[in-house]
This record gives sequence, structure tokens and C-alpha cells, in this order.
Amino acid sequence: MLVFNCTKAAVEFFTVTRQGQKVSDLEPAPHKTIAESIETPVFPNGVDTDNNGEFQWQWVLHCVSIKRKRYLMAMDYQSRFCITVLAGKKGDIYQFLNTFEPMLKACFHSLANESGVDTVEVENCVDHYDREVNDCAFYPRSDRSVQAHLNDVHWHLERHCYEDGMLLEDVDLLGFNLFSGQFPRNSKHKKEHFFPNEEFVNQWQQWALKPQPVDMSNVIVLSHRRQ
Repeated sequence: MLVFNCTKAAVEFFTVTRQGQKVSDLEPAPHKTIAESIETPVFPNGVDTDNNGEFQWQWVLHCVSIKRKRYLMAMDYQSRFCITVLAGKKGDIYQFLNTFEPMLKACFHSLANESGVDTVEVENCVDHYDREVNDCAFYPRSDRSVQAHLNDVHWHLERHCYEDGMLLEDVDLLGFNLFSGQFPRNSKHKKEHFFPNEEFVNQWQQWALKPQPVDMSNVIVLSHRRQ
């Protein structure tokens, strides 16, 4: 399950006014911090944990405005890899997801191929994602450390838009996402500085390579045949 922890700016973007009332699809966060949710995962009502492999992928989602264009920036809590996409209609979570997910996979494909990961393994990793990720949740919650790194990506985004032109096409945003992930980051969860691009690929590989339950339904037990 994808979990998007929304900053105040993102909460505002996903909130609309209908008949004088503010309406949002965001739910209250199950814990005060993201770290607590990682330690003790809680799934929203109606979410099949078995169908999601009891897996939660925590992101911090932010919204910025540059030259009257809104961008949504999602940063992976663990790898600090950031995916920036053009914001769609205000309050439309589904439009965001339909933009975010293809970009997520495109970034992984590009970085994995660049890192020399075998094509078959790349496809297996993406297939694993499609099997394991079936739901999402949006919470009004942020993280100070991640926000500092989001601010840095925002600085690069703003500089690019003013000096080299606005990023309006998917291919240009893909290039920016790969560019912004090459700068070293630090986190209290890691002993040394790390590079988001590398962490993002390694994290996905390790997740996809976790031992899966073996389907024994079609296995012939020889001892039963030798009677």
C-alpha cells in the first residue's frame, strides 16, 4: 500500500470547498510520526492486508507553485528519492495517482537500466509492485527531515523553471527526477551519507527479492506415489 503523508501545502491542494464546506479525502494518521507507522503498521478500514502483502510504502507529499503552475513532490521516506509531477485538478487524488504511478515506474526503469540491472529482474520488480500494491492512503502528516530535503529539491526545481524553462512534459520531469536524486542525503536512520537514486533502486530490488510463500498445490509428493 502506498501511504502519502501530506504537508500543509499538500493538504490544502487536496481540500476543496463544496456548498461552503471544506471537503477532503484525507484520513487521520494512525500515529503521530511516520517512524511509528513503520514500526507498527496500521491499515485503514476496508484495506485487505493480505492483498497488500502487509506492505506500506511511506511517502511525504508536498505542493509548490512556480509561475502559476503547481507541482506535487512526493519523497520516499527511506531512500529520499523524489518524484515531481505536474499537479492536476485541485482536490483530485485519482488524477495525482494516475500521474504518479507511471512516473514511479519510469524512474525505476531508467535508474535500474543505468545501474546495469538485468532486464528480466527489472520487469520482475515492476510485476512485484503491481501484485503487492493495491491500495493507498493519504494522511495529514509530515516529517521535518524529509521536508528539509524536499525544500532542496524545490530549490532546484525553481531554479530550472526560471533559468532553463518550465517543466511541463513527462520526459522533462523524468529527467529532473533523476537529476534531483543524484545529490547525497543524510538521515538519522542511516550511518553515512547516501544517494537517493542508488537507494531507490536497491530498496525496490530488496523488496521484490524477499522470500515469497511457495504454492504447494501442484507439487507431487513422491512418498505418496510410492505405495
